[in-house]
Amino acid sequence: MQIYIGLDGGGSGCRAQAELADGRRGAVLTGGPANVFTDLDGALQTVSDLLERCIAQAQADTAVAVQPVIALGLAGATESGAISQIKARLPYRNLEILGDIDIALMGAFPERDGIVMAVGTGSVVARKSSGTVQRVGGYGLMLGDDGSGAWMGREALRRCLLAQDGLAEAGRLTDLVWARYGSVQEMIGFGATARPADFATLAPLVLEQAQAHCPVAGAILDASCAYLRGAIRHFQAGLPDMPVAALGGLGPALLARMMQQDSADLRCTEPAGTPLDGALWYARSCKPEKTP
Repeated sequence: MQIYIGLDGGGSGCRAQAELADGRRGAVLTGGPANVFTDLDGALQTVSDLLERCIAQAQADTAVAVQPVIALGLAGATESGAISQIKARLPYRNLEILGDIDIALMGAFPERDGIVMAVGTGSVVARKSSGTVQRVGGYGLMLGDDGSGAWMGREALRRCLLAQDGLAEAGRLTDLVWARYGSVQEMIGFGATARPADFATLAPLVLEQAQAHCPVAGAILDASCAYLRGAIRHFQAGLPDMPVAALGGLGPALLARMMQQDSADLRCTEPAGTPLDGALWYARSCKPEKTP
């Protein structure tokens, strides 16, 4: 029986799931970060381990050991230009590699057009229209990922330091960030070595304090929403009824904040499925090569 495997790899972690030809799915297995742009070797190790576990689980449910059909959606795959290198380093014949936003779009809108606002460690907004995919953002924290969890964490640290210098407003958020690190030296040391996923660990604190009406946290979220709202408007040009779905650990909360502030031209919808569903649907659409 044919085995299909989908994997959704992001900057904070990845998930994989196997599906048999009869539609039965295995458990969702999880692994560490898998951003091939920021850490190719680490991402490949995580993906390899997770695929081995997923294949072993699936083969336990079928009597025939067949070559699995695998679709990977990986953060940084399209930006890094590393798809051919990834394929060469993974020992699977039936392997397709996409960007994480590609499987997100397929999962959210498998049979219709729409806009996805995917916000987790990174951020990207993309549109599927008449079979064409367009995207903005997702260029990594150094040059992009505006409004993302990593961006929020970095912004919380930056505003804390500005408040310490007396150049910006303090608030409960800056007090908590200062209490966490305790000194300018500790903050600078953290920032010098932190990866995007490390900065993103502060994003839940920003959301929590924004809900508690901290003006500093609220300003960070408003800046995030302003950028993402602009990206959505860019894709709505000429297509005002295009539905928008939010994905990622932060996407739904940010879209809800946008709706509270300005919902006149936002046609929000629930995604049909997850990015992992999109990877599995893509795997099922691929024709497997026959074993010699």
